[in-house]
Amino acid sequence: MKRLLLGTAALMMGVASMNAQIVKDPATYTPVDGYELRSLWIKSELTNNNIAAALGEARGMAALNGELLFCRRDGDPIISSIDVYNGSTGAFKRNLVLASNIFTKADGSQVTLPCNDIQVDDAGHVLVSNLCTDLKQGNFQIWSINLSDGSGTKILDSLIPELSGTSRIDAFGVYGDVTRDGYLMAAIVGSETGAGDQVLRWDITGGVVAAEPIGISIQSYYPETPGFNGTAPRVCPVDNDLFYLDGFNSAATLYDMNGVMVDGFANALDCAPKNFGNNGVDEFSINGKDFVTYVYSNNVVTPAQAWNVCELGEGMQFSGMKQYFQYPAAGLGTASNAVRTALPRIEVNEAKTIATLYVYAYKSGVAAYQFGLSKDLGPATGIEQTKSDAALIVTTTASGIKLSQSANIEVFNFAGQKVAAKENANEAALAPGLYIVKAITAEGAVVTTKVVVK
Repeated sequence: MKRLLLGTAALMMGVASMNAQIVKDPATYTPVDGYELRSLWIKSELTNNNIAAALGEARGMAALNGELLFCRRDGDPIISSIDVYNGSTGAFKRNLVLASNIFTKADGSQVTLPCNDIQVDDAGHVLVSNLCTDLKQGNFQIWSINLSDGSGTKILDSLIPELSGTSRIDAFGVYGDVTRDGYLMAAIVGSETGAGDQVLRWDITGGVVAAEPIGISIQSYYPETPGFNGTAPRVCPVDNDLFYLDGFNSAATLYDMNGVMVDGFANALDCAPKNFGNNGVDEFSINGKDFVTYVYSNNVVTPAQAWNVCELGEGMQFSGMKQYFQYPAAGLGTASNAVRTALPRIEVNEAKTIATLYVYAYKSGVAAYQFGLSKDLGPATGIEQTKSDAALIVTTTASGIKLSQSANIEVFNFAGQKVAAKENANEAALAPGLYIVKAITAEGAVVTTKVVVK
């Protein structure tokens, strides 16, 4: 049995993909060795078109087949869902409510803080997990989601009473195919030896996930102190033998499955992050070259919440690493990012010549870029940059919603029922709840977004 689907309201939101105004990163990126970085779109605090309010409590993002997937939870009782955005334009496409049995225990009760992180395995399976505040007492679950109807299959349900210290898990990583072979990983949050320096690995064999994880003790960090995973650490598996760990007080660092540091920014000081706190890293290869992109800065420095893309040195080593671009050049924004989500997600075309780089900083925004040789990227699209201050922006107030300019407004609840309508107005009163707002300006531009009125 599933939760109530959005019905006609979800279909209506497809209008946004046809009429959304595209705002591009205003920075100019000088080509490096023939490689260009081209902005597709940006929706951020610094470009005055931030979609943080529409995303709500979305702590994770994934990319699949040209779409961005944001996992979120809203309301009381909690509704878990996935927002789907067009990766080429940044336009909202639909909200997929997850079936009501997902993130439930054997007794039917809900696990803690569901729908906290989202990943896509190497075979394209979409996986979501909860935030487990204590693995000794509460269940850490991972579910595989059917994007057509929101149903799910439980992949992992872990409870480990014998763990020492605290055992909170915020996020996870995946390698391989969860229906065949591979593994799942998660780093334990904290600052305690024997707990906050641990990464867990659940092997998958023939589609069966091991009942007990392998505990990996991290032997060292960069910088060396304070020497633990800290808040909201993230793991990024590279292959069967190596993974990145990016912690609160440490930079993204490459480890083997014994927790021994294999490589890191101690060997590439010129490319090291400006500061630490936010977490996110990934690798990709195009044109026979190996690249890594990682979060460069958090929200309290300039640029606020930006990433680097660098070519790895010979043998995919940090030594000899060369920086190509820092993006967005001005960052995404200074909004508080207590959950430390600063994710790069990458999709490479079939010819392995062009990479699409998506970046997401919790509460500050999202952006998309294409990266590749000029000859492969081809001529510019010719889409004129739309001034961000000309776009219609919907924000929430204590009593409803407010628009940046007057428009005809229609408001729907999540059951598809129209609950409010106003002509040539810039505000509407609404009771607390989740709504879909459709606004049409005098020029005919249509903006459709979701809001949460508290």
